[in-house]
Amino acid sequence: MTEAATALTARNRIERLRAQHGDGVVVTAPSELDYYAHDVFSLGEALLAVLIPESTDQLQAMIPELAAADIPMIARGGGLSYTDAFLAARPGCVLIDTSRLNRILEIQRDDRYVVAECGVTWAQLFEALEPLGLRTPYFGPLSGLEATLGGALSQGSVFLGSGVHGSVGDSVLSLDIATVSGDLLRTGAAAAPRTAPFFRYFGPDLTGLFLGDAGTLGIKLRVSLRLLEAPAHSEYLSWQFADAEAMFASMAELSRAALASECFGFDPLLAEMRMKRASISEDAGTMAKVVKRQGLLAGAKLAARGRGFLDTACHSAHAVIEADSKAALAERVRRARRLVRDGEEIPGSIPRALRGAPFAPPNTMLGPAGERWLPVHGIVPHSAARDCFAALQTRMLEEQACLDEHAIRIGFLFATVAAQGTLIEPVFYWPDSHTVYHRRRVEAGHRARIGEPEANPPAREQVARLRRDMAGILRAHGAVHFQLGKFYSYRAGRNPAALALLDAIKRELDPNGLFNPGSLVE
Repeated sequence: MTEAATALTARNRIERLRAQHGDGVVVTAPSELDYYAHDVFSLGEALLAVLIPESTDQLQAMIPELAAADIPMIARGGGLSYTDAFLAARPGCVLIDTSRLNRILEIQRDDRYVVAECGVTWAQLFEALEPLGLRTPYFGPLSGLEATLGGALSQGSVFLGSGVHGSVGDSVLSLDIATVSGDLLRTGAAAAPRTAPFFRYFGPDLTGLFLGDAGTLGIKLRVSLRLLEAPAHSEYLSWQFADAEAMFASMAELSRAALASECFGFDPLLAEMRMKRASISEDAGTMAKVVKRQGLLAGAKLAARGRGFLDTACHSAHAVIEADSKAALAERVRRARRLVRDGEEIPGSIPRALRGAPFAPPNTMLGPAGERWLPVHGIVPHSAARDCFAALQTRMLEEQACLDEHAIRIGFLFATVAAQGTLIEPVFYWPDSHTVYHRRRVEAGHRARIGEPEANPPAREQVARLRRDMAGILRAHGAVHFQLGKFYSYRAGRNPAALALLDAIKRELDPNGLFNPGSLVE
């Protein structure tokens, strides 16, 4: 079949699906296709259509229809990637927006698991579990107001709960996957007859195959996650440090002792960018949420401290300490303070505000003066964090003339992951115009307040180059990455036997390479 004939067959198949399911499910409007072709930073190839299925059954019925016409498919969760994860690497792909697959199907208090469709957001799940005094061990990224369970499972994710419980995959018990034939593939103990999705292991761990797969092996429909009793008491601690080395040492101590549910830090520039935003005491939305979750006294403390507690010339670390009793909390706080030897303790307003409003609108994808925002990240062993950060700083010094010429600024976010790892995330800010993606995702009132710089293609080009350089430095220091998408290197230097196994699984599950082509190939 010629290329033109193949394209005609694909368009005819889309028209047939649209006639069957309606314009609200099969979307072909040019303005919508343009929006869906963007992520935080990049623009992918032109899309053939966007599917927004209303049920998992409907999605399973459409997948083999698309496959029969050799139409590539890309699953999209909350759409908050900055690594080309859901962008089409070639023209003619169909994007599957899973946002309507958003039912929480079962909350099993006795057996401590929850089953949900993969379009459920982390905020939605948290809010359903909170009145029951339950939560998942890892309970979401900061983008969890819009980020979905399926997106995190496909791309990997850390933050809330990660200081003790690791990444999203460490909380997963089982998955339901739609294969390219539309069949249901179930993993975990739930794959056995008459067995609830209460346990992950029953023979080889097939669940792990689909975690961090960038959506290349199948489309995630449902997930079972572990539940635990939400700790009843919490305290919020912060310190500032004269240098990064002292900060890394203290964060690693807290991590190894499993004391902080979240332990994160800022370099001076990222602290400055945070403090340039409206004062915590002026943010009525955050304040209301802090009062609701933590009480009037906590809200009053937060308001009284304003922004003046943090010296933006210092590195800072912030920790959320939790326990089931006041006595246990007091002991954990004492231990944390003993472990942080070289930091000056400051009010814990930043972690308190974060927990008061853990899921905020994605307004932080623009800087306080309307600048564009773009992260890159890696997770290294604690012992490698200092040298890795030093190498990144050396690269910045080498590029200082370029940074100054284009008004590019680079800050750093740090966080611990379970007992073993430190996340290092360089964050780029530069003056540049906003895309259709920013105009839809960032709240209109916020965009009006911060303004929009003029288009700046030269700076954008330099940011793309420097981001790739920094990803290379991170890998050279043994970093691993989430959001593999089509940006980070996955295959280079990897064990050949492991790659051969992955490729064999891909051929078995998706012989024509129709699921998210272009991912995990570099």
